[in-house]
Amino acid sequence: MFPTSLNSLVTFEAAARHKSYSLAAAELHITHSAISQQMRLLEESLGASLFERKGRQMQLTAEGLQLLKQIQPALRQISRAVAQVKTEKRTPAIRVATLQSFATFWLLPRLGQFQAAHPDLVIHIQAAIGLVNLDKTKTDIAIRFGLGKWEDYDAEKLLDDQLYPVCSPDFNGGRFPINPKQLRNCRILCVENGREWLNWSQFAGIDIDSFQHETHHSDSNLMLTAAKAGQGIAVARHSLVAGEIAAGNLVRLFDLIAPSDYSYYLVTPKDLQKCTELLAFEQWLKNEANAFAGGAF
Repeated sequence: MFPTSLNSLVTFEAAARHKSYSLAAAELHITHSAISQQMRLLEESLGASLFERKGRQMQLTAEGLQLLKQIQPALRQISRAVAQVKTEKRTPAIRVATLQSFATFWLLPRLGQFQAAHPDLVIHIQAAIGLVNLDKTKTDIAIRFGLGKWEDYDAEKLLDDQLYPVCSPDFNGGRFPINPKQLRNCRILCVENGREWLNWSQFAGIDIDSFQHETHHSDSNLMLTAAKAGQGIAVARHSLVAGEIAAGNLVRLFDLIAPSDYSYYLVTPKDLQKCTELLAFEQWLKNEANAFAGGAF
């Protein structure tokens, strides 16, 4: 139990800062007598004098100075916390979690269109390699890559994907393998525990165990960065490299395009009451996904 009220400490801080009951009263919109009464009760509660008069000026006692020094940082922190809560309540916001690679190569290049249409909506993007716990992180929606089965969550398919090999236009001086069998002599870029090379090689009818040179990366972001730098050939998801191919940063090898056994899903906590802003964001994602899926390779 606090020995005194927060209100009296706020009043004391104002009086101590101004060294005047009158100025403190004007700032707090209360009367001079109310300030005087609160300070008297505070001093009685603490058993110490906080102010003393020297001529016509009011000065803090040693105890008053000590109290002011201790409470000012705490009062500032409380003020910031209250202001932040007010701001968050006033400003609509949604929190989105997704893979780093999907955020970098698909979501972020398109997000400006949505933000232009909803300028007052604050969007928090949380990009991670692994799955994000939506409940613990207070995340509204996730875009996950998988089979669509996550316990305690609702999942709706957003986008299917396709797989094919890509490399930099400068890879090997522009001398690319002309058929999949020649890949065994090239530097292969892989994602650790990734399924892309396995899925595509089975579709293409080649044995990946015959590959001689491999470099492994922890995620698709790193793998595609290495591919753009001309360090090897990667099997990539169409969703991640379509923009890079259009920009001339990567080229697609061969005409063998394998379907991915994983898809992208919109994932939300089960039975979530979706706000208007979240529903608008979901619809925008679906529209963008449909437009992307209907585009040419």
